[in-house]
Amino acid sequence: MKKKILAMMIAGVTVMSLVGCQGAASNVSVDVKEEADAGQDNAETEDENKDENAEVVDAAPESYSVEQKAVPLYVASADNKQEIDLYFVNGGIIPYISVEDIPGLLKQIYDCDNPAEEFYKLEYKTDGDHAVISRGAYKTDFDCVNDTISFRDYDAFFKMEGSLLVDMVSRTKNTTKLFQQSSLSTDRYGKAIVFDLKPYEIDLVNDGNGYYVPLQTVSDVFFSYYGSMALYNGDCVIVGGGLDEKLSEIFKSGSGKWTEELAKFSYNETCFVLDYEYGLKEQHDIDSFDRLFSDTLLKNEFLSEDPVVAEGALYKLIYLYLGDLHSQFLGCSHMTDMAKLGEIAKPIGNGLAGTSWAEDKEELLAAREKFYPDKVPAYEEIWNTAYITFDQFMDRSPDIDYYAQPTEADNSDSDTVRLMQYACQQILREDSPIENVVMDLSINGGGDTGTAEYVMATFLGQADLSTKDTLTGAMTDAVYTIDTNLDGKFDENDTLAGKGLHLFCLESPVSFSCGNLVPNAFKASHKVTILGQQSGGGSCAIHPLCTAGGTQYQVSGFRRFSVMKLGSFYDVDRGAEPDYFIGDINRFYDRKELTEYVNSFN
Repeated sequence: MKKKILAMMIAGVTVMSLVGCQGAASNVSVDVKEEADAGQDNAETEDENKDENAEVVDAAPESYSVEQKAVPLYVASADNKQEIDLYFVNGGIIPYISVEDIPGLLKQIYDCDNPAEEFYKLEYKTDGDHAVISRGAYKTDFDCVNDTISFRDYDAFFKMEGSLLVDMVSRTKNTTKLFQQSSLSTDRYGKAIVFDLKPYEIDLVNDGNGYYVPLQTVSDVFFSYYGSMALYNGDCVIVGGGLDEKLSEIFKSGSGKWTEELAKFSYNETCFVLDYEYGLKEQHDIDSFDRLFSDTLLKNEFLSEDPVVAEGALYKLIYLYLGDLHSQFLGCSHMTDMAKLGEIAKPIGNGLAGTSWAEDKEELLAAREKFYPDKVPAYEEIWNTAYITFDQFMDRSPDIDYYAQPTEADNSDSDTVRLMQYACQQILREDSPIENVVMDLSINGGGDTGTAEYVMATFLGQADLSTKDTLTGAMTDAVYTIDTNLDGKFDENDTLAGKGLHLFCLESPVSFSCGNLVPNAFKASHKVTILGQQSGGGSCAIHPLCTAGGTQYQVSGFRRFSVMKLGSFYDVDRGAEPDYFIGDINRFYDRKELTEYVNSFN
């Protein structure tokens, strides 16, 4: 039984790339924007979601010994240096932060990730052994007796103001006007969620002076929602979506050591976050990650007092046992490096799935190069057929004026939205000879989801993206129309739909993630003919994480993409079957022959 105390009642108010974002100090007051959905009374109470058999620990009279230490804090950039108070419990080395500081840190992350939107209002209160952060009616309760973090509605707590519940269209100031949310969009709220830390031996602490949560737990439960993480190297904390060269140098200079205490905590925290936030547990037949690690003999390696062995266990998990391609090893801790990890990593490489995907990609690239040795054009016309080719759904750039008329310079795969605008301009020009349009996604490995929605709507008139939160059960069907002719209106003049064109999509097993999502949406619409070979799958949004030791990685997260049919959601992990199979990949890129083939359908 852990030692707990009855607390005095106190009250108060207090990660894609985030490089270059500046923010205020971490303990700022958060009071900016009211929650629009405060009246939604659709979630279950926390008590209804707790395990009926869970042990309730009574408070004990002994107190914790908590040591405070101020360390440098870097938020997204080496130039954004601040200070943060860390707390160490009972002489341990695991860093905690005050619950009171979470809203300020979350605001900075949100401001970096959503520059077009104001941060929402959060309030901090305490009540006995409970600390509560509230966003209107949506409360997050930190129970320091039972070691739980309870959300009335996890998605509603974090979502952007005015957006859908599980909406994957991120907004930037210069592209917001390109998208219009349709009244056909729907939300289905999920259940309340209780993150039960007790089975993982993760303590929430109330020492009578403050309420404290392990920094790594805050990173996993809060920061990861926005694609960010918190790294601690023994000397400083780095918060953001990744490490640039300067931050990497700062991180690697840390003095923190790998100990038995850190190994055990890091293992428990890894089991915790993957149990709750890995989106393909059912498909991988995983009841718990502790059981998986035991069954695969990885547990002892994770708990090793050698950081290289422990980090190697994570590498093996990702490439030997998950193998879903979205799960990737991103970077070593400050205590190791890839040279030290090499003996473990080199024989494994990217695992069977990753190696197969890479080999297929090389084969397709070689076939394409035969016909296009000087690079394939992003937009090309062969007789009466237009070809649009890009190998990644590029992020929308904050530096581009998307309302400037497209020029020949936009015939490039460097910006997918501009390419779509340029392609529509050419295809729909006066006296255009184009009768067929082929979107070549045969070597497309994915990218930005909002860009994918723009591409889908270019062909279909509107984009319909269904997303399910596998953690809470919340479901959103996001329907968007777009502006491609840049007249500021959303009407039939904007897209290629309804123009009498024959629309095709070329896919392959390399078509992955958004490169798989778009063909699935096209197939579900029955308005686009799918050519080639079955797409490669990848149904979950990327979810960046880190270990308590500082290893950075990503997994298939809890937001899973689907297509909707007759009101039911069907995930797209199995890929889209082509309507017409093409076995010889050379035929993908011999476009004169392919043009004759697509004309045979007319």
